[in-house]
Amino acid sequence: MSTSISIRKLGRDYGYEHSTVLAWQKRGMPTDTEENARAWIVDNILTPLRDGDVRDKIDQARLRKMQAEADLAEAEVKLKLDQLIEADEVHRELTQYFKTLRDYIRSLPNKIQHEVFEQDSVLKVKRVLQARIDEMLNEIGDMKFEVPEEDEQGKDAGQNEQDNNSTEKCSTNNQTSTEVKAQ
Repeated sequence: MSTSISIRKLGRDYGYEHSTVLAWQKRGMPTDTEENARAWIVDNILTPLRDGDVRDKIDQARLRKMQAEADLAEAEVKLKLDQLIEADEVHRELTQYFKTLRDYIRSLPNKIQHEVFEQDSVLKVKRVLQARIDEMLNEIGDMKFEVPEEDEQGKDAGQNEQDNNSTEKCSTNNQTSTEVKAQ
């Protein structure tokens, strides 16, 4: 091959515009010999085209873009219809609510210590604690994002039943222990 290189001839030989071959030159195509230039074109332009179907890759990229745009539009509609809540808003609300809840719970022993010591049975202590905790929860107020009350009541009813059973067992065990000590 000759040592002089013709950019126009390279473009014609490979079916590309003159400006494209100049862009290849800026990307690092050697211009010292035509042989080096052709080797670079094969390695950097033609081989990658043969290795993968560019049109399929472009179509897949377009499909991903369209899907992302559709997902975004759907999320915006749900947000406007109040079917979706922004994560930052939920995070702020939960952080504030749990901070308040923590502060109230930590202050509970100081508020009710005398009332608890006045009780003569475990069941009465439990009732005092439940009443004071309920009062505190009412003071804290409702969360902005709350489970519907019917779901809460169903769960609470089952939990209260379990609590009552365990309290009765605890009371029975305490009475038995007291009776054994007395004998």
